[in-house]
Amino acid sequence: MTRWPVTTSPPRGDVLRLRRRLVGAALLACVLVAPAACGGGDDAPGADATDLPFIEVDPDSTSSTDRAIATAQDALRADPEDAKAQLDLALAFLQKARETADPVLYTGADTLLALVAEVSPDDVRVLTAQGSLALSRHEFAAALDLGERALAAAPGNETAYGVLVDALNELGRDDEALEATQAMADVRPGLAALSRVSYARELRGDLDGAIEAMTQAATAGAGTGGENLAFTQALLGNLLLTRGDLRQAERQYDLALTTFPELPAAEAGRARLLVAQERYDEAAAVLAGLVERQPLIEHAIAQGEALAAAGRSDEADDAFDLVEGIAALQEANGVQVDVDLALFDAERDPGDDAVARARRGLEQRPSIVGHDALAWNLFRAGSIAAAQEEAERALATGSEDPAIRFHAAAIAHAAGDDGAARGHMDIVLAGNPRFSAALVDDVAELASALGLEMPPVAPAT
Repeated sequence: MTRWPVTTSPPRGDVLRLRRRLVGAALLACVLVAPAACGGGDDAPGADATDLPFIEVDPDSTSSTDRAIATAQDALRADPEDAKAQLDLALAFLQKARETADPVLYTGADTLLALVAEVSPDDVRVLTAQGSLALSRHEFAAALDLGERALAAAPGNETAYGVLVDALNELGRDDEALEATQAMADVRPGLAALSRVSYARELRGDLDGAIEAMTQAATAGAGTGGENLAFTQALLGNLLLTRGDLRQAERQYDLALTTFPELPAAEAGRARLLVAQERYDEAAAVLAGLVERQPLIEHAIAQGEALAAAGRSDEADDAFDLVEGIAALQEANGVQVDVDLALFDAERDPGDDAVARARRGLEQRPSIVGHDALAWNLFRAGSIAAAQEEAERALATGSEDPAIRFHAAAIAHAAGDDGAARGHMDIVLAGNPRFSAALVDDVAELASALGLEMPPVAPAT
């Protein structure tokens, strides 16, 4: 059998509309969850086990996801106990949530999957759907359990492996994740497996190997088209951008948007590319549309940072104000957001409360991402020695992520270890030192303090 090695050599009107949208979505949550969760009790009207979480669908929509939702809901109107239609609707809700970032759909999917699981608790399709939902909600321990159960029910199942690998990575169980990734690639070296091979290499600082594997993943998916291929192309763009190859990164984002127009991951990549060129107004414009279509915490933060870098402080404050509202809606629908907010807190409101949130986030997500968030919060709160310990844990796999490396460099410099700081900064400066609109000045200042040269801004392509 051929093996695929995982590792190789080492504007304000828009803001107001979005606020109204978030309020409306919060109210819709009370339609999708059990009545008791919205203030009712066991005797609340409609608190019947057969109540199903339907949503309104535009009858003129040409979206395949909307058509799938409409078809499943029509089937369930005819027979509310149709388990196949319940599963179909749950899967369509999960896809719609991926497209729109509306966490209310997670609640609807959860309700439907619970009903199907009562009938078919060991069905691999149900278990992997529940696992995907758990991953989306950042419930990684639950996702791991579901992935293991799915593989037990269907050994070698590609989707089950995907849930297992993703959960292990997020839980910081890197060696186990590596073994599972290799097993997944040995079973079927297609787009899903190769994209995870790419992440395994990226996690270990092998950026060239990660790009090679993601290129192979895109090639493997070339005949299928659709969102999965476009998402892979966008991920390849992100890797190229991290390496500092802006021209090729832009090409991949353009390919992704051709494959699947308005793909959020590609739009977010385009915004990061514009930030790398210090074209902050243009980046903010791209992010404004993205936040409107897919209101995620990371997009709202990036929009605020681009606006602030462009000198548009009032608009930046409006964007930052949305962050807590988006987070509240996600939490109301079961999404754990402490890690997502931890770095935001470190920049906007550092201190004991922010450190406490970062610690909670680390409990939920004990990966290099969680350790990095805690390290930066400790640093911003003045706890340099503790920050150093967490920064070492964040770099335990050898990642060359520019944000993690810059954080480690700043912490090392504050601790008086300029040798280590230079080592980290060499990696940052050799790739994409303008990885963050909020930190670009800090990167340049630290580089100067260490006697290093900040590369010039790459020209627009």
